[in-house]
Order: sequence, then structure tokens, then C-alpha cells
Amino acid sequence: MSRRRLDTESLRRDGPPVVSGWRPVRLLRVDVDSLVPPAPLDVASGDRVWIEAVRHGRIIGLVEATAGAEGLPTAALVELASAQEGHDDTAIDAVPDSALARATVVIPTICTNPVNLVRTVDSLLAMDYPAFDVVVVDNRTDPAAPALPALPGGEQVRTVREPRPGISAARNAGAAVASGEFIAFTDDDAVADPRWLRALGARFAVDEQVEAIGGLVLPLELDTEPQLWFEEFYGGFSRSFQPEVVSVELIGGTDPLFPYAPGRFGAGCNMAFRRAALERIGGFDTALGVGTPAKGGEDLAMFVAFLLAGGTLAFEPAAVVRHSHRRTERAFLRQVLHYGTGLTAMYTSMVVHDPRHLAAMLRKVPAGVRLLTRPRAERSPSRAPSYPRVALAYQVAGMAYGPIAYARSVLRARWSS
Repeated sequence: MSRRRLDTESLRRDGPPVVSGWRPVRLLRVDVDSLVPPAPLDVASGDRVWIEAVRHGRIIGLVEATAGAEGLPTAALVELASAQEGHDDTAIDAVPDSALARATVVIPTICTNPVNLVRTVDSLLAMDYPAFDVVVVDNRTDPAAPALPALPGGEQVRTVREPRPGISAARNAGAAVASGEFIAFTDDDAVADPRWLRALGARFAVDEQVEAIGGLVLPLELDTEPQLWFEEFYGGFSRSFQPEVVSVELIGGTDPLFPYAPGRFGAGCNMAFRRAALERIGGFDTALGVGTPAKGGEDLAMFVAFLLAGGTLAFEPAAVVRHSHRRTERAFLRQVLHYGTGLTAMYTSMVVHDPRHLAAMLRKVPAGVRLLTRPRAERSPSRAPSYPRVALAYQVAGMAYGPIAYARSVLRARWSS
């Protein structure tokens, strides 16, 4: 059987990473004001390198280069130096600790990889932020599951249990016990930048009208080919390095997919809400998300519900989280299938709750098709996109199944209540 064949049964098990003479893509940060790369600059001739352009401590762009015998080519560094200024991070640095609200970080987990969970918690404890706590929500349904690994942080890190399956139920459980004035969410396969909470807290402090924030999500590593495929196929989790404030009043009518565009506002592994706003919306939809038949869509559903209720949210690229993508081909294709399912399950949920969404969505179908079929080269810095073309078939198959998956999810929730 060809490994490119659409075979959902094979996606139930992971295989080894793809090996075809492929070399990992290096991730480096370069200060474009001084063009001082990290030391030592550990690149070999022929290495593909993704260079993060940093200005005033904030990542403002990403470019790919191939290292030569003398290291990185001058042209790539010049391209970085000419990157758009964008948001001046000095506004974040200028916010005093006394103005930063107490925060709670919620991490839902089914603990498939205890080492990664500990790594996530370690990254949070290393953050530069005056007052915060961490709530780890054990979302395993088996009451006989072994205890979570010993977590660092002492009383600053709490563990609660939520046996109802699904990441939405877990996030709601974490929010219910949170002590912070705002609640930030990340996942157990992500690592937070040391300035992550400070960027979120500062934006809440200086923009009183903003009640929700999505942050920048970048790859933690590109060690295997399928990890690069995720960046190429989706453009990663984040498609912009520019800060933005979004509301129906500000954006409505200017974006052909607003407010239904996936990935426009942020991702579930890097989002934050003022406590009052989260309570006003009513929390995450427990019929959506990883761990339910719907497979996903709960983060976008929350952002859309928030906007349509008159809320204002911000995209803050200074709030950086790094995500560890799926390492194998089977895991990547299963993720694509599930993302497609989650997307249309979320749309189905919206129509079920308010049928007026259907007409609005139908008007946006042409723009949605253009988004799905846009040229490969436009999706990421990759100069030679290589993701398997069959990935689009998995996405379409997932999208076709989404409405059925949502119905199954609702029925399961009713049976278990």
C-alpha cells in the first residue's frame, strides 16, 4: 500500500518519523538591530535555517535561509534587518509590576507524555511575572490511572481532576478554581516564553477594552519532516507577527472570512481571558474539543462567541508559546483529519445554536475555498514545501465528518449527564 493513500485505520497507531535523507531545520534568533546571531552560531554548510528576527526583544518576522561555507548568507540577514518595525515592545516593559493583574495558567492534560507535562510546568515557573499560579487539570477518564508525575513549584502548582472527557470540560474545571484576575491557557505539549505572562498581563493593563488575547505560537523544534509539514500545510498556529485589536465594530466587513476564519485570533495553547469575560460567555463548549467525538474547534468557538457578544480581543505577538508538533507521518495526517472534523463540528454547533449563522457562512464559502487552496509557498517560510498532497484529502474527509461528529458528541454528553 502506498504511504500516500488515504487510510484512516492506519492513523490509529504511530509509526517512526519519516526518514528520507532529511535533515532537521534549525531554529535561530537574530537581533536585527545589531545583526548579532546567537553564539556560537552552530550551523553547517547546507543546513536549512529558520531565522527569527528579533527587535526590541520581540519576534517580528521569520525567514528561511540555507547556510553556506561561511555561515548564513548576508542577503538573509539584510532581509531580516529590513523587517517591518511593527509593535514597539517598550510599552510592555514600561508596565510596572504593581499594574500587572494576578494570573492563573490552566493546563489540561491526559498525560500521554509525563516528561512533556513537567517541561511545560518548568517553563511556566521560569516566567518573569510577579503573581501567578498554575492549575493542572487531570482529564483522564480512568479512575485507576496512575498519579500524575511529581510536578515542581510546590503550592504555586495545583492539580485538580475532571473526569468528564474533553479539553473543554478540563479548561472549564481549571477556570472554576482559578485565583487570577485573568486566566491563561496552554497545553502540555507547549513551552512558554519567559515573557509570555508579562506580555499578556501588560496588554490587559494598557488596553482596558481588551478582554481576551491570543498570542504567537511558534514551533519548538523542526526535528522531523512531519513537524515541518504542519508549518507548511497550515502556516503553523500563527500567521502574523503584527499586533491587532479585533471586534465586530473594528473588523466586521473588512475581512471576507470574519469572524469564522480559523487561526485568525489565536490558538488554544496560547490564549487568555479576563475572568469576568469568561464567566459572561459561559465557558468552553463541552461538546467540542480534543477528547470528544468533535475532535477540536472549541478555541475558535470561544473566540467567535466572544466577538459576537460584543467583546474585544487582541492578538499579541509578544506573548510567545512554542509548540511541539507531531513527529510522525501518521500522527500528522491524523491531526489534519481531526482538525478538519473540529472545524466543521464547530460550525455545526454555531448553526444549531443560532441558524442565522448558516446564511452568513454560505456567503463566505468562496473565501474559505481560496484559503484552503492557496499556494503552498504562501503558507510558511519554507522555500521547498514538501508536505504530502494527500493531506488535503484528509482535511476534506475530516470536514465532511464534522457535522456527524458534533451530533455524536452532543448525544454522548446527554447520555453521560
